[in-house]
Amino acid sequence: MSDQDAVIAAAEADYPHGVALARQLLATGPLVSGSIPWLLRERSEAFWPMAERLADFSRRLEGSPVEALAEYTVMYLKEQMAFEKTGEYSNTDFDAVYKAVYDNPEVMRRFYLEGLMLTHAFWPIHLDIHLLFEQRFLPLVSAGEGLEVGFGHGLYLADILKRHPGTRTRSFDISEHAREFAGRVLALEGIAPERYDLEPADVRQPLPVETSSQQWAVFAEVLEHIPDPQSALSELARCLAPGAPLFTTTVLNSNAIDHLYQFVDAAEVRGMLAEAGFEVLCEQVLAVKDYVPNSNDRTVDLAYVCRRVA
Repeated sequence: MSDQDAVIAAAEADYPHGVALARQLLATGPLVSGSIPWLLRERSEAFWPMAERLADFSRRLEGSPVEALAEYTVMYLKEQMAFEKTGEYSNTDFDAVYKAVYDNPEVMRRFYLEGLMLTHAFWPIHLDIHLLFEQRFLPLVSAGEGLEVGFGHGLYLADILKRHPGTRTRSFDISEHAREFAGRVLALEGIAPERYDLEPADVRQPLPVETSSQQWAVFAEVLEHIPDPQSALSELARCLAPGAPLFTTTVLNSNAIDHLYQFVDAAEVRGMLAEAGFEVLCEQVLAVKDYVPNSNDRTVDLAYVCRRVA
């Protein structure tokens, strides 16, 4: 038995679903499972609980986790390879992306939502971003209503509502498939239905939320998906009470089937946050090359914990 096999076997009693999924992914080859050895070496204490949680979600949702994560990963790699050749993102039109992705059950239900959810354990950068959310943002959330715009799979909402029983949310996503998926995740986490409303909304338009009424906000993996991120940040700031915390993320040099806005650098993102009325409390810069030194992937993920300036 190899050292890696021994590590996996030792985790099986505590994390049976996570171990089973890790083994299935390793059997597919390095294209999908290449990060697992690094995760076992460098993030084992965080990786196994998250892998167990998400593998169990997929099981109870009757999903196809190996296929979903594989298709999501291969989709990303194809788009990123195209970007490395051209230096440009594949898409420029939001309405076309909406039709091809967010309103398309063959994409959203078959692999996108489940695959993206699973990256929070099986992609090292996404796991580290989730750890930042847990460690630096969650303690800032107070009782009261808050919102997430573009909640997708619903993991961040589930964490907030579980951690802070005095909170509720009225949150928004443009995709009916995301609203249905996130609702199922919240139900699996035992969140009472009266504590959340998952509603349709397009962040390019004013949100149906009163000014300064929200006590916290999450705006993760959305900025690069919209043509005017500055306007969206300003609208989100309008909704938040002075001093309310915001968790937001985006990427540099990262193509995908639904990425539109190509940020120049982290300074541009910080400038947009400041212009919208946010103070950055914490910034995390996570480059693929910091995890895989010989990689040609120029992707850099950015994660921010902010507060609404009074």
